[in-house]
Amino acid sequence: MSIIDENQPGNTIQSPAPQWIAAFNAHDVAAIVAFYREDAELYDAGMKYPRRGKQAITDWFVQRFQTMPTITYTPTEYICSSEKRAVVSWTTHGQSPVPGRKPWLGWLSRPFQVDGVSVFKLEEGLIVEQRGYYDHLAVIQQILPLLRWLLPVRF
Repeated sequence: MSIIDENQPGNTIQSPAPQWIAAFNAHDVAAIVAFYREDAELYDAGMKYPRRGKQAITDWFVQRFQTMPTITYTPTEYICSSEKRAVVSWTTHGQSPVPGRKPWLGWLSRPFQVDGVSVFKLEEGLIVEQRGYYDHLAVIQQILPLLRWLLPVRF
């Protein structure tokens, strides 16, 4: 997908972000990982630590799709300030993991939806760093309804 280069109006640049989202929504781990440089780093708000390198990133997505087989992204806006960075705002939704991966506990799985932003740092058309930002507490409160009363959000 061509995206307008904000630094030079009238120019368009190629961004891997739309194809990355299509591969994510297809749960095609090999296609997703092909967008990353060998030494890339992936981090999002739901991770305890970043995943570094293609193998760790592969393992993350395999685990993510096994535990959340319905998760998808819907991009709400594509922004790219240069060939070195792409920023995508999105909404993700799906079902929470089934506790212990026991099918008979499937009734405990809950739907969730949250808005977020992914920032892709690019070099030579490959992702070298990706950071995802979203309200992880909002997701937890959606999949564990009791937490809405125990940890109410106050402003």
